[in-house]
Amino acid sequence: MEITVEKIAMIRESCNPKNQNLNLDIDWSVEYTNTDQNDINYDIILKSADFFNLNFKIEGLIILGDFEKFSRQDCSQIIFHHACNMLMNMISLTKQSSYDLLKEEIIQ
Repeated sequence: MEITVEKIAMIRESCNPKNQNLNLDIDWSVEYTNTDQNDINYDIILKSADFFNLNFKIEGLIILGDFEKFSRQDCSQIIFHHACNMLMNMISLTKQSSYDLLKEEIIQ
């Protein structure tokens, strides 16, 4: 079985939480289409509405090999686990950062 990611979208607040430890209470859902075929499309949506409002969506594809059967429960757990890891990485990548550059560094 191969699980791929085709698209990622994240909508988050413009301001970052001031707390160093980010605890998210996540609501999530996975929807599947074409479950009777060897190529199954999925959409997973993660939502947090507590103190850090964000929506995160992944669209992807599950490709079953010969003689493999689709298990909604197993695939949902795997996809959710990887989606949470991607979400945390995206939050880290999009956090606000300030950089002080010296004029000399810019000229060189």
